[in-house]
Amino acid sequence: MKKSTLLDDVLIDLYENSVQTSVQTETQTDYSNDVLAIVLLYRNANFTGIIKPYNLEICGKKMYEWAMESVSDFEVKTIACDDHSNIVPLIKPLLNNKKTTIVLYSDTPLITKNTIYEILDYFSIRHLNVLKLNRGWVFDTEYISKAESVSSVITREFGENDFFAVGDAYTLEKATNVLKNRILEFHLHNGVFIEDKNTTFIDASVIIESGAKIEPNNVLKGETYIGKNVILEPNNTIISSIISSGCDIKSSYVKNSKITENMVVGPFELIEEKES
Repeated sequence: MKKSTLLDDVLIDLYENSVQTSVQTETQTDYSNDVLAIVLLYRNANFTGIIKPYNLEICGKKMYEWAMESVSDFEVKTIACDDHSNIVPLIKPLLNNKKTTIVLYSDTPLITKNTIYEILDYFSIRHLNVLKLNRGWVFDTEYISKAESVSSVITREFGENDFFAVGDAYTLEKATNVLKNRILEFHLHNGVFIEDKNTTFIDASVIIESGAKIEPNNVLKGETYIGKNVILEPNNTIISSIISSGCDIKSSYVKNSKITENMVVGPFELIEEKES
């Protein structure tokens, strides 16, 4: 039996809302039954001393998980590769009866679902067998299952930053900043008040209800839930915890804990593995 996480109860309550707001737009084609996505777990030798750079964490997710998120509407498979890998024979054992196969690299964490659908529309409308992406491929599955290699293919660029490749510490820092800002913008658009984006860090897995207020120097990590009308005063670190509606948290450290409604915590409290 799967062990429940701290957020299970909250996620169950939010489920119906999320389903209603995540419905595809009427103009977006449904490729869910037609596409196989393969994410290549790229072992980049530029990351000296790191055997699996695709496991590097960016804003609460591993690098390859960001790439997988962009194709999460489809069946997804992974396979390791390096600079010497021949892509066609590498992916052949993974192919199935899906009409189209899209191949991405794990070092492109900035790619978005919107760009993936734009790519698939372009590929489908033009009835292509092969499309070379900035970093990746789209194949007609039947065609590539019989091919020995690929040459003389159409190449097209999609998305200004989507295929930005993380190949060293410098580019990792640049991608981290882009994803950090995307997360902050998401919460701002959802009605979360963030006073200072430059000193606020929020993991991708954090859930924040509208009406919450986040003052400078706050770090929110892991499976954290921040309820309505919560005030996070400056200098808090909250990790994998539930902060219920109406709470006021002042310069404190909260980890693996639940704070019930309308509580005032701090300043300078250390709370771990507790429910209060």
